[in-house]
Amino acid sequence: MPPQHDVSPPGFSFAPSLFAEDCQTASPAVRLRRLTAADAPAIAAGLGDFEVARNLGRVPHPYTLADAQDWLDRAEQDRALLCAGVSVDGALAGMVSLSPAGGAVRLGYWLARPWQGRGIGTRAVGAFLDFAFAATRMAATEALHMVDNPASGRLLRRLGFQPCGVTRERSLARRDTVEHVISRLTRADWRARQPAIETARLHLRTPTLADVEETARLPADRPVGLATAQTAAMLGQLDEARVFILRAAREPRPASLRLLMRLKETGELVGTIGWRAAEPGVVDLGFWLGVDHRGRGLMTEAARATIEAAFRWGAADAVRTSCRSTDWATRQVIIRCGFQWEGSGLVRPSAGGPVAADQFRLDRDTFLSFREWAPAAFHLAAG
Repeated sequence: MPPQHDVSPPGFSFAPSLFAEDCQTASPAVRLRRLTAADAPAIAAGLGDFEVARNLGRVPHPYTLADAQDWLDRAEQDRALLCAGVSVDGALAGMVSLSPAGGAVRLGYWLARPWQGRGIGTRAVGAFLDFAFAATRMAATEALHMVDNPASGRLLRRLGFQPCGVTRERSLARRDTVEHVISRLTRADWRARQPAIETARLHLRTPTLADVEETARLPADRPVGLATAQTAAMLGQLDEARVFILRAAREPRPASLRLLMRLKETGELVGTIGWRAAEPGVVDLGFWLGVDHRGRGLMTEAARATIEAAFRWGAADAVRTSCRSTDWATRQVIIRCGFQWEGSGLVRPSAGGPVAADQFRLDRDTFLSFREWAPAAFHLAAG
């Protein structure tokens, strides 16, 4: 069974594999990646700037290359630390981290001065928090900012943090004790800010690690009920379900979005749906519905709402999808959503070899002009 990453201090730990792959953000230029020894010069340059170090409690001044190398060596072995480098067009611009502090999980972040004031911090820290809440069982996190650093406070408020107190802590760079504002973000508050879609019978929301066991049980009955050609008949094991959830957490929103489909009445998980960026202005729609839930119109209901979200929130100009050439039921769902047939060919699913498939496309103007059903209710992430 994969590690559960139960992040409830004291004694929690993070799996080192969490940042084995980059985590994307809303900006294609900004990514979160694993730190390496080669980052020491950039870290030393960024934290060696007193105007950066003065806003961080545990960074001394001056800060040297040896300090950066020593920190990287210790961080590599510290399983209580989850840390990512903020990469902008391939250059290390700063860092974001979670670590234990006084019985809480504390968020830390910094950007080198050339990268400040450009919205990079909000994108990077927001994506990091989305990933951490989705990929662990962290109940809450807190952050401190110095009272004379209001920009950091504004960033935290944009991400949903609420001030909850003040404290005085020592700043190594200033060589003095400084008043800090304590802010807190709970899992419930984070969840309330995540993208979600409500239809007449379904609640669609982003997956988290808490969904892994139920997601793994979903395809227990084979063959699958309804599925697009690029969606593999997978998720039958915990490892596969966990990979699905981590991949969803790493993808950039709103260019890509994966959602779990649950019945409003019972909360039962019935399928998955979402889109992924294919090319500028175009996304690929994929969905999967358990065989026990066929024949009730659920897939059409979810697909129509998700397509509308891709156009309205994802800013897509067109949506593409495909179905296996022999899958008449999925083809009917696609046609009922307004897609037009474009041709046939081989499509490679997310797992397994290529399959013969029919390919379809739906343009924004076409969808909005003929749509006759009631629009779905969307809750879109703030910030």
